[in-house]
Amino acid sequence: MEENVTPSVIDVTNINEKVYDYIKKNITTFQFPSGHKINIKQLSDTLGVSQTPIKDALFRLAGEGLIDITSRTGTYVKSITEGDIHEILQTRLILETAVIEEIAGKITDEQLQTLKDLYQKSYSLVVNPNDSQNYKTFMEYDSQFHLSFFHIMGNKRLIHIYKNLNAHMQMVRFRLMNDALGKLPTTDEEHRMILEALCERNVAKAKHAVANHIHRLEAICATFRKDQQNPDCEIKAMGGKGQNEPPKAIPLLASM
Repeated sequence: MEENVTPSVIDVTNINEKVYDYIKKNITTFQFPSGHKINIKQLSDTLGVSQTPIKDALFRLAGEGLIDITSRTGTYVKSITEGDIHEILQTRLILETAVIEEIAGKITDEQLQTLKDLYQKSYSLVVNPNDSQNYKTFMEYDSQFHLSFFHIMGNKRLIHIYKNLNAHMQMVRFRLMNDALGKLPTTDEEHRMILEALCERNVAKAKHAVANHIHRLEAICATFRKDQQNPDCEIKAMGGKGQNEPPKAIPLLASM
């Protein structure tokens, strides 16, 4: 007698990594908002996989500081406080200025071309308000541009650290700017200044350009936070989904 088996939504090859990527992307893009309770059985049914890879993914994400797991209340997407935002940007400043100082004087023409290509893609992309798809594409180009500094340096541990940090930064951006998804007004110009300094192999100029870019981002984040009543409470998404409205997950196949 044949059993009725629910077909898996995803290719089971490397299933643990794919489930991890799926959950992480839904967290970092605010589809699973802060405080969202993650229902393991529901995810298992949705994805057509067993609960084991889901639990493995959740433990990894807890280690990265993206979710909280408690034996009494369950598993929730972690909140981000004012202090968290400051620490994230402070860490970015320390890491990126150190890496740019290391690579600026010896970057190759081929490596510069990679950065130029990423810059051009980002610059050419039109992101209208509330255009979530193009905003996600822009965020990917932006992340790749900054991550390229670490790949050029070639330190695998720093690459891992920065990727984890960037996931937190994406959460901040989607949550604070959810009602007006678009490029920050100075991003293209600040990236151009970083690229210009690297083309000149000017270490001091490149370091200053990166620091200015991150300081400007912190100032813009502060502007979006002005209307928050309690500085140390959870930051709520502007114009986001209500607490009682279930979030719509990113389609799994599109996220792979």
